[in-house]
Amino acid sequence: MSEYIEAGKITSAHSFRGEVKIQSWCDTPEFLMRFRIFYLDEKGGSFLTVEKIRAANNLIIASFKEIDSEETAYKFKNRILYIKKDEANLDDGTFFISDMIGLPVFDFDTGEKYGVLFDVFNNGASDIYVVRTEIIEKNNKNKEVLIPNVSAFVKKVSLGDGVFVTPIEGMF
Repeated sequence: MSEYIEAGKITSAHSFRGEVKIQSWCDTPEFLMRFRIFYLDEKGGSFLTVEKIRAANNLIIASFKEIDSEETAYKFKNRILYIKKDEANLDDGTFFISDMIGLPVFDFDTGEKYGVLFDVFNNGASDIYVVRTEIIEKNNKNKEVLIPNVSAFVKKVSLGDGVFVTPIEGMF
């Protein structure tokens, strides 16, 4: 697992003082407001230090110590911002999706392995887990099963053990 994760992108300059607009790739823009440092690569080699940060609609407006003018801000347009995962202080039972991808998926009651977690997307009501099974379909691709991340189906998620589900009959 990588130590850094993509969190958003600088979309434009916001003011002559060097503020920038940031598009958040997190659950909410407010999540990013807890960070004091944003990294400019996935290795943490260079970074921007937050001076001020606030939410504005679905964006973040931030000023950084290293950006003091509109001209400098434009040089950072379209730059991906990374956060250090261990600085996120996630609640217990909350995980980064990138850490979950590839986890084995098991039946909660029987322990039968159904496949691996291949993708996660949000449909507005909840996250949807895409489980890629070993079953080959007529198109020569592995069968994929969609499971809503709600307590009726997803019983346990553990980065060490996998995802445990209770599917309805015929789901797998």
